[in-house]
Amino acid sequence: MTPKDPAGEQPTATATSEDGVPIAIWASGSGRPVLLVHGTTSDHSTFDELVPHLENKRRVYRYDRRGRGLSGDGPSGEPYRLELEFADLAAVVGHVVTAEGAPAVDVISHSFGAYVAMGAAAGQSQIRSLVAYSPGFGAEYPRGALDRIETAVGESDPDTALRLVFRDVIGMPPEDIQVLVDSEVWRVRVAAAWSVVRECQADEAFPKVSRALLATISLPVLVLSGDRNVPAKRELAAELAEMIPGAELDSLSGEGHAAHHTAPAALASRCLRFFDETAGRTAYSGLANS
Repeated sequence: MTPKDPAGEQPTATATSEDGVPIAIWASGSGRPVLLVHGTTSDHSTFDELVPHLENKRRVYRYDRRGRGLSGDGPSGEPYRLELEFADLAAVVGHVVTAEGAPAVDVISHSFGAYVAMGAAAGQSQIRSLVAYSPGFGAEYPRGALDRIETAVGESDPDTALRLVFRDVIGMPPEDIQVLVDSEVWRVRVAAAWSVVRECQADEAFPKVSRALLATISLPVLVLSGDRNVPAKRELAAELAEMIPGAELDSLSGEGHAAHHTAPAALASRCLRFFDETAGRTAYSGLANS
């Protein structure tokens, strides 16, 4: 875990997960609450380019997932379980609805964070609607890919480990990877690269073991892919949408895995449109639309 918030910003609040781990939360803007869930190796600051397109209409909440930034992690030696991330998100959602006096919160999630959000949404009444953008890493891991990633982490070569994930597992083209490398968030990713192996293992298993869990989701869900994602990524998005009752499937034109960096305005617009379209499906009172 990085010893301090790499972005240099103090959190607005802290929630405590069911196993006692503190989860750092940031908030800005005004309006109905929307909560952002980041993917692997990044932290809340990965959404810095997206937030300005949301906070003029929404109260935007972000948090550092466990093991990075100013959030804690499980005790040393304790095995990582994805279910703990579901509990972390539930704790943050509970904080948001209490702080805002709202019955529920809309959620935007990305990559591995979409799996966290999907798992937390099952049986969750305080999440009103969910957008899962470019969920997961890849439908199938190439032979030896996880071993190569683990070796790079073990050899203290986080840069190589991250590039292997983006190239071999997610299937991002070199120019898209370079966008990430050139971003301010890359240093955050490098600092958290130690966690990539455990998240790859959980990512690979999630679509295979979570069908029954996803079938219990009863809230509006939009599974959104970039149409520049490799075919396996787009197929994975379609498979996940089929597992969730009533889920919508759509694509973002001209975008790949990291639209929150490459097209934040378009991503924000699509998410807000979905939230507005689904606003009448569930009770939502206490805050204005804008």
